[in-house]
Amino acid sequence: MNTRILSLTCFIIFTGNQMAFAQDQFKVLLFTVQDTWHYECIPTAVVAFHQFKFDWTQSPEDLALKLPSYDVVVFLNADADVLTEDQLDVLKTHLHNGKGFVGVHSTSDSKIRNLWFDNLVGGVFKDHPQFQTAVLTNHDVDFPSNMHLPEKWLWSEEWYNFELLKSEHIKVLLSVDENTYDYQKGYDEIPLLGMGKNHPIAWYQFYEGGRSFYTTLGHKPEAFHNQTYLDHLFGGIYWAANGEKK
Repeated sequence: MNTRILSLTCFIIFTGNQMAFAQDQFKVLLFTVQDTWHYECIPTAVVAFHQFKFDWTQSPEDLALKLPSYDVVVFLNADADVLTEDQLDVLKTHLHNGKGFVGVHSTSDSKIRNLWFDNLVGGVFKDHPQFQTAVLTNHDVDFPSNMHLPEKWLWSEEWYNFELLKSEHIKVLLSVDENTYDYQKGYDEIPLLGMGKNHPIAWYQFYEGGRSFYTTLGHKPEAFHNQTYLDHLFGGIYWAANGEKK
């Protein structure tokens, strides 16, 4: 693990000249956590973020220290399980000050239930079938994360099923058609239930004075080489940083 982190740190140093030319329209704080399933995404994602003025940390202490200076925080396969109550309070203040939050993929997969963070994300991961290709529907062509996407979009992903979904508050941006993949095909003989006709994959909401955008997409490192996916993610970040306040 230490070797992997060291290699990534060296890579960032060598690519520093490219990142120095990042736009300064808004400031992004990228927060990642090493885990068993998604650690390979981190180096690729960090490089992809070069088009923003951003900082990157894997330390909850560093996150709490730096966050007040940033317009939007991106939890990339990170959740609130590693945060203390004091650190979570810093995130709450960030939202209360009208700033932005972006959750990517397993941010919804907290093992410890925290009602405030669960509501910030908008839903809680339940399970997912095996990695498959399916058809997505674009529900809002005017939203920054979706403006470049067609009405129907083919994508390969872990199609998360959710519980505790805030259906009355979130605005669905993308949904997946369960008729286009085997939603029952899990990792044992017990079939999964899926979510039925309404299966959201990406959404946004206004939350306690701030803005929250969440996308399930982004399980594999290859996603961060895909410009269509990056435009989706960066559009969500743009909105979370610059969108209207309610």
